[in-house]
Amino acid sequence: MSNPHISRISGFALLVALAGCQSVGPDYTAPQFDLVGAYTPEIPVISAKQADQGRWWESSTDPVLNSLIEEGLANNIDLKIAVSRIRAAAATARGVAAANGPSVGASIDGSADRSTSSSSSGDQVSDIGYGAELDFEWTLDIWGGQTREEEVAEADYLQQVYLREDVYRTMIADIVQNYIELRGAQRRLALLQDSLDLQRQTSNIVEIRLQTGLGSELDLSRARAEVADLEATVPTLQTTIDRSINAISILVGAQPGTHRDLLVDASPLPEFQSSPPIGIPADLLRRRPDVRAAELALISATSQIGVETATLYPELTLDGSLALGVTGYGTGPIVRTVMAAIGALIDATLYDGGERRADITVAEEEAEQAFLTYRQTLLNAIEEVESAIYGYVGAVAQRDSLTASVQYHREAFEQSRVRYVQGLSDFLDVLDSQRSLTGSLQALADAETDLELETINLYSAAGLSVEDVERYAKDAGVTLVNG
Repeated sequence: MSNPHISRISGFALLVALAGCQSVGPDYTAPQFDLVGAYTPEIPVISAKQADQGRWWESSTDPVLNSLIEEGLANNIDLKIAVSRIRAAAATARGVAAANGPSVGASIDGSADRSTSSSSSGDQVSDIGYGAELDFEWTLDIWGGQTREEEVAEADYLQQVYLREDVYRTMIADIVQNYIELRGAQRRLALLQDSLDLQRQTSNIVEIRLQTGLGSELDLSRARAEVADLEATVPTLQTTIDRSINAISILVGAQPGTHRDLLVDASPLPEFQSSPPIGIPADLLRRRPDVRAAELALISATSQIGVETATLYPELTLDGSLALGVTGYGTGPIVRTVMAAIGALIDATLYDGGERRADITVAEEEAEQAFLTYRQTLLNAIEEVESAIYGYVGAVAQRDSLTASVQYHREAFEQSRVRYVQGLSDFLDVLDSQRSLTGSLQALADAETDLELETINLYSAAGLSVEDVERYAKDAGVTLVNG
């Protein structure tokens, strides 16, 4: 005849053996995207030297820009927010792991009483005692729901790590781009001042010719109007310069205007002696931190399906207690007691109207959304690289054409001014040629600035090497539990 106690113990042991051995819900499998092996445009060779691990900004020869980047790394507010989110996500992951383990509680109590007999002897009896109790509770992870919860928390944590790296990538690009725009505006202002000096010289020539009877009031009015038109452009460029300086201060975590003394003096556009490896579209799966973060969101959403699925099955909770007590200190006999208890509770929901099934469906749809977001993020990254390549190639062609244009306009202006002084041409020819020269100089300055900006767009779009993530996280005081 079978022993019922042995049967119960065997059944309990089977449930315990199942704990941690099975995880409901789908296991994550990295999706395979059918990517074309090359970008549509041909990748240009910008620099013969590639930066180590894609850290192209470290090859800048501009000490001011380098100091701004270092300041941004230390003080940028978006970076600090991202690091705080990492720490919060890490704490959440620790909390989930702790909540899924056993919990132990303790209590201590004491008592003292005195009683006096009503008899004539008036005997008094004192009784002092104390007790201590330990309680524990543990819900076993039979179906793997708790394991899935920990997978969700860890994926969320690592996602924040990569999102921080994307902030790092975009912050550096923003600092460099604003710095380039600032230096470009300062160069255009210097060119404008040169054009103003030239136009004032022309206006003086016209005034001298008028005094000698060789010129006309109309020519003088036209010359002075040209000077006024150029002077009207100066405040606009100065406003652009002021705004760029303020934007840079904000990016490095400082109050607007803090870096005016550092940046107010004009300086050439920065140069970079190395470029990041552009690679192929598939490389963005590992080089772009935003793409990696999107994949971790998919991993988290996939594990969440298992968390919801586990609620369909019974839950086994073990609880127990150990109590120690001593009474009788005083005039009575001392009594010591020890009590131990252990139990198991199986909790199962028999009917919920389809709520848990609905939660599973919600989790499945959120996983589908996460997959589509992951794919869209990758496509956007590829589009950024391709657009940056087109932008760079177009900016090079524009810069080269405008370089030739400036030379031709300069020659035309010199010839027209000589002919006007000799009385061989009308003053309108001088104004037209000088206006064209000024415009072409400004256009060339814009084109050179745009070329630098397109270069930075391409560098930023190429992403960072994920091999640097642990080092960056360490610099921010974050320890990766799973690199």
